[in-house]
Amino acid sequence: MTESELDGLLVTAEANVEYLSGFVTQFAWNTPSRPWYVLLPRDGDAVAVIPEIGESNWRATSWVEDVRTWPSPRPENEGLDLLADAIKAVPRRSGLMGFELGPETRLGMPVADLLRLREMIRPFLMVDGSAVLRALRLIKSEAEIGRIRHVCQIASDAFEALPEMARPGDSEREVVRRFQAELILRGADKTPYCAIGSGPGGYDSIIQGPTDRRLAAGDIFLIDTGARWGGYFCDFDRNVAVGPPSDTARRMHALLWAATEAGIAAARPGNTAADVFSAQAKVLEDAGIALGNVGRFGHGLGKLMTEPPSNKPEDTTALVPGVVLTIEPSAMYGAGRIMAHEEDLVVRADGPELLSRRAPREMPVTVG
Repeated sequence: MTESELDGLLVTAEANVEYLSGFVTQFAWNTPSRPWYVLLPRDGDAVAVIPEIGESNWRATSWVEDVRTWPSPRPENEGLDLLADAIKAVPRRSGLMGFELGPETRLGMPVADLLRLREMIRPFLMVDGSAVLRALRLIKSEAEIGRIRHVCQIASDAFEALPEMARPGDSEREVVRRFQAELILRGADKTPYCAIGSGPGGYDSIIQGPTDRRLAAGDIFLIDTGARWGGYFCDFDRNVAVGPPSDTARRMHALLWAATEAGIAAARPGNTAADVFSAQAKVLEDAGIALGNVGRFGHGLGKLMTEPPSNKPEDTTALVPGVVLTIEPSAMYGAGRIMAHEEDLVVRADGPELLSRRAPREMPVTVG
């Protein structure tokens, strides 16, 4: 905040509130009725401005001791007076107060209330503080890496059992429910994201589903999971063939496996997120695969399933030890078919450490 000339920083989004206060709850983020605020002055202690109903939960989990409450829900004034008073009590140097306004951020309060608060805190000026949050959360501690590794291993175990969970005639919904149940039974706290794509020889979406479509011999299906444990995500996928895969599908899987290997090897200090993209792209382009308008080949991972940086040509974020990435090449082929491949890793001083268990080089095939 000193480098950015911020006198304080206000956070309202789940990931940032958890990260900066330790607050853990099942309640707060599943209802839009009540906003939760954490104010971090450059000098002095943090202040929590929270709904009265959550005070006991807060004090049981958070290290922020200055807690101010109001009887929410009260739509006409959801704690704005308390919040404005706390902000105006912050020692003023630059007069700049940081908020979650930039790329890859979300607010945990109504925009109308944000605009009201902007006027209530004058002469402080509301500015974007997301650069501070990005830099802070980019490099993971060993404790954070341990949580990501743990959920990656839970998902890796579940993926190894996946070929036994699907048979011809099963619907995508049935397969996903079994897989999500497997994740929970193996120890995941939540499975907020579990996408599936399926079709003859491949699939046409990697973010959709599940649907009522039923698997048939000759299909390829992908499951991509964002499971969560201890407040941290994994994010990787696996491809499975329903019966022996076609030569084309087998070739695409092998090609993406090789592109993933190249991306993993490039995830080391001294390189950038763009270098990780280029390493994957070269494997695909050398094999005659047109990249088209691909957005990125992987991204950061942590308290959110997708975090900065993006493995894309324009992202020159320097990789340093402690940065956690997904490596995720994808390719279009045939008549609108797509295939993707993904692993999770952490950048180390002596090279990348895989957090997910490496997918087999040969595509798994369903049992039965």
